[in-house]
Amino acid sequence: MTLKPLMETTRFHDLLCDGKLTRRDAHRVMATYGIGTLTVHTLGGSALAQEADDEHPIFFTWGGYDEPEFMVHYTAKYGREPNYNFFASEDEAFAKMWGGYEPHVTYPCGPSLKLWFDAGLLAPIETDRLSNWPDVMQVFKDVPHSVVDGVRVYVPEDWGQTSMVIRTDLAPEYADPANQTWEALWNEKYSGRLSISNHAYEAFAIAALVLGITPWDMNEAERIQCEDLLRKQMPLNRGLESSFTERGQAVAAGELIIAVSDNGLVAELAAHAEGTGFEFAWATPREGALTWHCGLCIHPAAIKDGFYEKAHEIIDSFISPEAGAYEIGNWYYGHSNVNSYEGFDEELLNSIGQTSKVVDFLATAQFQQTMNEPVVLANRW
Repeated sequence: MTLKPLMETTRFHDLLCDGKLTRRDAHRVMATYGIGTLTVHTLGGSALAQEADDEHPIFFTWGGYDEPEFMVHYTAKYGREPNYNFFASEDEAFAKMWGGYEPHVTYPCGPSLKLWFDAGLLAPIETDRLSNWPDVMQVFKDVPHSVVDGVRVYVPEDWGQTSMVIRTDLAPEYADPANQTWEALWNEKYSGRLSISNHAYEAFAIAALVLGITPWDMNEAERIQCEDLLRKQMPLNRGLESSFTERGQAVAAGELIIAVSDNGLVAELAAHAEGTGFEFAWATPREGALTWHCGLCIHPAAIKDGFYEKAHEIIDSFISPEAGAYEIGNWYYGHSNVNSYEGFDEELLNSIGQTSKVVDFLATAQFQQTMNEPVVLANRW
């Protein structure tokens, strides 16, 4: 199977403007098409409202992370927000910095950390400068590659999961969480009404978990095992729906019974279910859900340019409980600060694939890391 474009760019723009894509979907689509400027004009909340100021650091990040609610503490201290620049994919961000661009604070996700550190793009972070650091959950403090040789280079901020949405009224055997497993994607009983991820790294990771293989450091023999297992699964799919909207509509209509998605789909399905009364579950597979996380790093240029203190202030603002509550309530992403969940009704959190018992919830999480030979996986997909 060859990788195909996720959707036409005009359709992408319409869905984005209508709010029908999760931000993670938007990031994926923009990465596919190399769209960077759209982030400023479509997702940006405050970057267009202020001029660049040489007295403030440059925050190089995904579109949307310039919304003022993330920077309340920084703004209260300095009277304005930092300067912003945006990327549409981490590959784009890496290439730009590798080519000499020097921002002061960046926003990578877990799988990029080792690459960025090895390239000399990450400076030490002093956690005693971060007032909100004690409230960051330990599970996030311990994510791979966040500390190198005893030096912290990454502070996690948000997270989400890739799992399955299951129409439990149509597949009642999976209503009990104890029975929820990635193996459901190979259940021939539901042939033609399944949909695995259309991303190679996720599909291979799911197959690896089913086989009891650690996804992130597979050898060639293990990759072949996963490839063989995926070859058995592919004929069972209705299709590999590429957009958030398509997946949601297909599950709501019963055309899909089990579909891989991130937790942003849960709120969309809950809205559909209110009108039609169907039942679904956000699965907690016994092998562990794939859990992504993203966060903040300081570029060495922050030290050179005298922005080291303000770089820490940006990080501290992002990991504040206020910023976290905003992201949970408006973006439906999780947050690394445990206090961010206070005040949220459990039913509301469940409706968006979250929970107030977040520490227990993450106990079986499979945090995504860089996979061995990602190009090989993509070519075999």
